[in-house]
Amino acid sequence: MMYKIELRPGVVRQVKKLPEEVRDWFFEVTENLASNPTPKNSRTVTNSPYMRIKPDRHIDNLETKQYKAVQNYRIVYLLHEESIEVIVISIAHRKEIYKRLAKF
Repeated sequence: MMYKIELRPGVVRQVKKLPEEVRDWFFEVTENLASNPTPKNSRTVTNSPYMRIKPDRHIDNLETKQYKAVQNYRIVYLLHEESIEVIVISIAHRKEIYKRLAKF
């Protein structure tokens, strides 16, 4: 079963500002979410309906250089199983991502 991937408008602006390695990782991960919306490196954010993914060197097949560039970034998304949809809410550095979630 393939899930529909939807990007919030703010995510598109955020992605444009990211370094190239992070952008590449983001597109690969979001593409994989269509077939597997709950990979091993995803977790539910405490006290919220959101899920987050942090980079994993082995799961994402990242080279050392790319892993060093992306290791502090997180992708936050909302999974709607009944409508078979994944809504990507935000991508940001780990220091900022949870502050952004408080605004939603």
